[in-house]
This record gives sequence, C-alpha cells and structure tokens, in this order.
Amino acid sequence: MELGQQSCLVLDASSLLQIRAPLQESLDGFLAARLGLGHCESQNLALRRALGKPGHPFGGIGFFEWTEDLEQELLESAITTVRHVQKNNCHPGAHDLPQTVIGLKLQEFARCADGDPSFYFWALHPIFNSDGCAVGAEVLLRAKNGVDTAPFDDVHALMDPAAPAKIKGLYAKWVGAQIVNFPMQVLKDFPALRRLQFISVNVRPSDLSTNSLTFHDVTERLRGLPDEDRRLLVSMVCIEICEDQEDPPDIETSLAAWQQLGFRCAYDDTISKLTCQAIGKPSENFHTPENLEPLLKYFWLVKIDIDWAGHIIFLCHPRLGEARVRKAHVLWRARSEGLVYVAEGRSLIRNTGVKHADALAEFAAFAQHVIRSGTKICFELSVNRDDCNVDFALAGLREFGIDIFGKHSAHFCFQGGVFGPKAFLPSQLAEHCM
Repeated sequence: MELGQQSCLVLDASSLLQIRAPLQESLDGFLAARLGLGHCESQNLALRRALGKPGHPFGGIGFFEWTEDLEQELLESAITTVRHVQKNNCHPGAHDLPQTVIGLKLQEFARCADGDPSFYFWALHPIFNSDGCAVGAEVLLRAKNGVDTAPFDDVHALMDPAAPAKIKGLYAKWVGAQIVNFPMQVLKDFPALRRLQFISVNVRPSDLSTNSLTFHDVTERLRGLPDEDRRLLVSMVCIEICEDQEDPPDIETSLAAWQQLGFRCAYDDTISKLTCQAIGKPSENFHTPENLEPLLKYFWLVKIDIDWAGHIIFLCHPRLGEARVRKAHVLWRARSEGLVYVAEGRSLIRNTGVKHADALAEFAAFAQHVIRSGTKICFELSVNRDDCNVDFALAGLREFGIDIFGKHSAHFCFQGGVFGPKAFLPSQLAEHCM
C-alpha cells in the first residue's frame, strides 16, 4: 500500500485547530481535581507532591485514595476546600456508584469500554502523507480535563499485571472494545473516515498471546460481527505493538495469530542506539532496530520514536519549545560543530557528543533496509519542511540516499502534523473533511 493520494482525507486544519479539548470539572458529584484529573496544573502537581508520585501534571496520577493525612497536607488547596459539587448534574444513579478514587476511575474505564458517556474517551490522532493529506489515525485515550494529553498514569494502573483479577478482566474488556467496538462504530457512523488507510490501536506485547484475556476478548467480539462488518474492521484496524515490554518468547506465534484474524501490525516507538546514547534514555523502550530485525516481516509499518526523530534527526524536538532562539542555537551548533545538542531544562541546550552526520547515516541505513523489506515508516513528530532545522536534516539525509519528500515519499508518513498532540473526536474529523 502506497501512502499517497488515492485514499486519504483533506482536513480543514484551521477549523480543527480552533476546537478545544473537552472540560468536565466534576465526576458523579466529586471534583475532578480530587481524582488527579483536574484542569489546573498547580493543583494536580500539589496532589502529586503530597502523594509522592512525580510525573506529568495531567497524567491522571493513577490509583490512590484520600486519607486524613492527605487532607491535612493539602488543607490550603482548592482541592480540599471544595470536595463535592451539585448532584443534580450527575450521571443518573450516581448515588449508587463507588465513592472512592479507584472505584470512580474503574467505573469510568468500564463506561468507556461499554460505549457510554465517560470522563475517559477515545480520540483519533491524524497521520499524514508527504502531501499533508490524512492517511491514517491512531486511537488515543484522552480525559475531559481540557488538555491534549493522555491520562497515562491511569492507564498504567489499569493494565498493571499484578492487579486483581477483576481489574485484569476490565482491562481486557477495555482493550477489546478499543480494537473492535470503537473503530467499528467510527466506520459505521462516519463513512467519510473509511477513506483513511488505517486506524491503529495500541496493544502491549503480553496481550498479544493467544492465551491472553485480550486476545480471547477480541476474538469473541469478532465472532459477534456480521461478515461484512468484520471484513471492514480488520481491513482498517492496525495492531500497534507497544515498546514498554520485552518481547515474550511466543511473540512470532502471537503476531501470526493476529494476522490470521486479518489485522495488520505496526511496530511502535522505535529508537536507535545513538539516540539512547545522546539523551541517556533508560532501557524502558525495548523497540530498537536490533530487536525489530528478526520480526520485521510481520510489520507493515514501523514508527520512529519522537526522541529519535526530534532530538537527533530533525533537531526540532517539542522540548526545545516555541522559542526560536533555542532551536536556532541547536541548528547553528549542528552546522558549525557538526554535533547534536538537545534541550536541557527550560532554556539551555546540552552537547550530546553525537555527530549529526552519524545520526543521519544511522537512520538512512535503517530506513533503506526497512523500505527494501516493503515496510512503511511513520515519524511520530510534526515534520515541517519550512522549518530551518528540518530543512537542514532533510538535505543531510539526501546525501545519504534518503529523500523523504521526494523519491521515497510514498514510504513515509507523519503523525500529528500541524495539530501536534491534539486528537479529535471522530465526528470532528468527519465534519471538517474538505
């Protein structure tokens, strides 16, 4: 499949950029901030500090419970001064629901899986070809806290392998609905989105096994679909294998089983040795070119981690921020010294000691090998040709035989584009097709 014009969407970017992330300040009578799901960064960080759980201010914090000590520590915070809100705007039956942080979050994951209104919701993050047309989308989880980021701490808590059996069952149900029910509803309700070439859904390596609860849940859901719906679903949905676990011994058997169901597979967040060396990245990402090599035949798409793409290839990582001065300094260093510098803190840059030419040569060799295998490549980064840093990198890659926006354009796609991390409800994408 070529990532060209024959099946794609032209989106009204200017209108979509005006759409704000949904904001819900309470959940069944409880202030969302008390669940770690508020829209105020300082409140969320205060709660994180009190719990001893550092992390992203809008990551959800995971599973925890309020205690008297916690109330006292946050006594001056608006999180404790307003505990409850009016019940008359709550979901019907709210008085019968679990009144604990963990209970409320599990309830919302269950509602999400059932397709009912929930504080958590699935959205589509567009993926573009070299001409700026949307050829695919990744299903991402969002929370109604008014920001364009994932409540990943809550997801990590839900998918904890050590969780009780009841939570494991809910997790499998939630993943199964994300793979089958949500995309199926999207394709039925919004036929315009069938012009996409794929919709990818994240699955962890441990959930690929034919013995897993997730595989069993998905196969049962597929059996319940009419033949025509099932064929449509598996032709569109791509199983995107996450990078946060070491491949289990039965990985090849598992990948073959998913392909037998009709799904295509993608390899998420690939990161190179030079990138790990440059940024000192911990070994939490198991998706390296070396680990991919024996499995490459199973994947139609390989995704390049934002740190590989942003830090050492295109020199335009979002961590450099909006300020042009720091990006310009990184580019000047690459041109004058030939070295890769990365963001350090809020305003500084750091010399990684990695030569930019070596970084480009490393990626070019990898890309040539992947392209020869017939597999496509997706950068998990907005790559703007009008960006001076990007233009410098593109010219360098051409010297190593890779022309991303020219000769090899059909082999590349780009996630996010002008939208950055912003993901959209299916109805929003369908309404803004041009």
